[in-house]
Amino acid sequence: MYTLCQGIWKHLTEKKNYFIVIVGLDNAGKTTFLEQTKMKFTRGYKMLNPLNITSTVGLNVGEIEVGSMRLNFWDLGGQEDLRSLWHQYFEDCHALIFVVDSCDVGRFKNVAKTFEKIMDSETVQQMPVLVVCNKSDLEDCASVEEISRLTTDDRHIGDFALVPVSALQGLNVNRCIRWLCAALKKSNLPTL
Repeated sequence: MYTLCQGIWKHLTEKKNYFIVIVGLDNAGKTTFLEQTKMKFTRGYKMLNPLNITSTVGLNVGEIEVGSMRLNFWDLGGQEDLRSLWHQYFEDCHALIFVVDSCDVGRFKNVAKTFEKIMDSETVQQMPVLVVCNKSDLEDCASVEEISRLTTDDRHIGDFALVPVSALQGLNVNRCIRWLCAALKKSNLPTL
C-alpha cells in the first residue's frame, strides 16, 4: 500500500523536464532574455545588471519551474565561430528560442541565413520554435511582420510564434514562457 501511495504522490508532484535552446546572433539579447525569465519565474532571484552582461562564450544555463514543468534553458553564444556548434544541442532539446535584435536592420540578411541554417535540422523542424523579436520597445525597431519574413521556413511543421519583446524591460517575457509551456504540453515530446 505504501508503494502505491508513494507512486501516486510521485506522479502528482514530479516535474516534467524540458530542455530549451536559446540561439541568435551575438548581442541580440539572449542572455538578458534568460535573466528576465529567471527573475520573473524564480522567487528571490536577482537579475544580473544588464550593464555587466557580455557576449556569451560557450553557454549560460538557467532553470525555472512553471506548474508541473521544469524548463531548462541553454543560452548559446551567438558569435559566428560558435554557431557551428549549435546543432550539437538540437537533438537533446524540446524547443528552440531564436532571439532577433529588431533594431539591427543591417544584420537582417545574416539573421535570415542563420535561421535557414537552423532549419536544416530535421529535429528543429518538428519542435516548437519561438522567435523573440527583441528591443521592440525602441522606436527604430522592425515590425513583427518584417521579422516574420526573415524567419519563415516551409520545412518547419512544429508550433511557431513570433513575440515582440523588450528583454531589458521584461516586456512580454511572461507571454513567451506561457506560449512555450502550452506548445511543449501539446507537442507530446518525451521528457526526462
